Order: sequence, then C-alpha cells, then structure tokens
Amino acid sequence: MTSQEYSDLLRRAETGEAEAELRLGLCHSRGEGVPRDEAAAARWFAAAAAQGERRAQCALGVCHAKGTGVAQDYAAAARCFREAAMQGDRRAAFNLAVLIQTGHVPEAAPGEAAAWLRHAAVAGLPDAQLRFGVDLLATAGSAPEKQEAAAWIFNSAQTGLAAAQYQLALLFDTGEGAGRDPLLAIEWYELAAAQGHAGAKYNLGGHYEHGHEGLEPDPARAEQLYREAAAAGHAAAAEALRALQC
Repeated sequence: MTSQEYSDLLRRAETGEAEAELRLGLCHSRGEGVPRDEAAAARWFAAAAAQGERRAQCALGVCHAKGTGVAQDYAAAARCFREAAMQGDRRAAFNLAVLIQTGHVPEAAPGEAAAWLRHAAVAGLPDAQLRFGVDLLATAGSAPEKQEAAAWIFNSAQTGLAAAQYQLALLFDTGEGAGRDPLLAIEWYELAAAQGHAGAKYNLGGHYEHGHEGLEPDPARAEQLYREAAAAGHAAAAEALRALQC
C-alpha cells in the first residue's frame, strides 16, 4: 500500500466509513503499509464493529479472545462473535462454538456450541466441517451417524485442509465411519504429509515400514518420514526412528 493509498483510507475511516475502518484495522493488524500496531487495529475494528460491520465484529472478537491490542476478555469476545454470527458470519459462528466448547462462555445455552458449529459447517467453513464431523463421530451411536460424520470430514478434506486430510486418512485406516481401505488411507496421508502434517508423516511411515497388501515395505521411505515427523516434535515418530535404526 502506498502512502497516498493509506492517506486516502485514513481520511475515509476518519469520516466514519465502516469499510475503511475495517480495512485500516487490518492494515495495522498485518503491518501492511504501516508498522504493525495491534492496539490501533483493535480501535479501528471497534469503530467499524460499532456500526454493525460483521467482519470487524469477528476481528474484534479475536482481539478480545487472544488479548491482542486489548485486555483478554472472553465475555467480550463471545459478544462480538455472537453479533457477527447473527449476521451470518461463518467464521464468527465457528469461533463462538469453539469458545463455548472450551468453557469460556459459562452462560451459553445447552446445545448452543453444536448449533453454531453446524451453522458454520453448513456455510462451508472447512475448519467447522472438520470439527463438526469429529465431534459427531465421537458421539455417533449408529452406522448412519458415523457415515454422516465421515461425510463432513471428507467435505473438509476436499478443500485441502491438512488436518481434515489426516482425519479422513485415519477413517480409512481404521474403518471407523468408512470402509477400511489402507491404500486410500495412504493417499490422504500423503496429501496431509505434503503440507507438513507430522501425524500424517508418522502414520505414513508405519505403512511404509511394515507394508501391507498392495504396498511393499520401503524402510528408506519410512525412515525419511519418521525423521521429518520427529523433527516437527512428534515423540512417537522419534521413537519409531530409533527403533528402525537399531
């Protein structure tokens, strides 16, 4: 952003234009065109949020939740997220659900977290689809419920979210919620591993170390994967690497 562009944006924000206030907050938050200033970012987010700008409400909620630019205040974060979520902001709905699930919104109504999580998942937010699917799988009491959970995780994995690709691979690896298929598990582990997911590298290393029908053992590939996962702090991978080298 040039100095002239920043000046124009500042002028518009100072006149009370909510979109400009939001953008100025983002500039200060990211250090784009100006030095990074979290307190200034929070002030501009608050100005836009006061005008009902849902993206600014969500951003201000994050500031309160993390304590960036303002004092950490989960109650204030929940209010901001709820205001934005009520306007259809899927990220705010997801953030509110997580805040409730982690016990930071004691006044939340029973089932509110699940409702907001489903809202964000239906709206197509990959993080929400993954979390909703995992939560559903944990409480599923029937095959159809497990299949529904797997479908949500699959939808998230298709967007390229590494954590979802890993979870989907686990489903194919274990047969939980999906038919067991080690080769499909490997395909999804590979995708997650390519994005640096340590758990995927560790599990993939196990497949290459031991092999199975349709996959020949490859100790060199297993060692490489274990080494990479261990370097990322995966304790089990470090142990597997030591055992492989004995």
